[in-house]
Amino acid sequence: MYVFIFTTVVIGFACAGLVMIGSRLLRRKAPKYMVPIAAGLGMFVYMIWDDYTWFDRYAGRMPPEILIVESYETQTAFAPWTLLVAQTDRFTAIDTRKTVPNPGNPRQKRITTLLAKKGSETLALNHLMDCSRRARAYITTDMPLDDNGFPVEITEWFELTSDDTLLAYACS
Repeated sequence: MYVFIFTTVVIGFACAGLVMIGSRLLRRKAPKYMVPIAAGLGMFVYMIWDDYTWFDRYAGRMPPEILIVESYETQTAFAPWTLLVAQTDRFTAIDTRKTVPNPGNPRQKRITTLLAKKGSETLALNHLMDCSRRARAYITTDMPLDDNGFPVEITEWFELTSDDTLLAYACS
């Protein structure tokens, strides 16, 4: 976040500097309002560019073992341009390196999902996917686990629809 704020301010100073250099080169005095307008416009354009390219830049830095299964677009009245073209500001990914089938029940798999959102920390959640039930459960730190690292008892299962992306990955 601090890098974003610092970069935005630097862009503002750079745009203001370009207007001042341009007026010197043209040997014409720029109107007083041009420098702050250029700075503000430069910062505004940078912030919009950052919002719209965040997903592509973040996803491009992911290792190939991280599979992005779903992305979410946002539209808000506070940023009216998003009503025309929505921006992707969060996504769900699966860490395929941490997918483990249950030796006691081959229709169950433990998967790790990553929930990433612009400006927030990335969360890693462990799920137990049950392909025969078409359901998933969270694996928490306070659950008793068997020798293979799978929960002994799960009290809360979440039923999934047939088009659920996590179910499709785990059961394929």
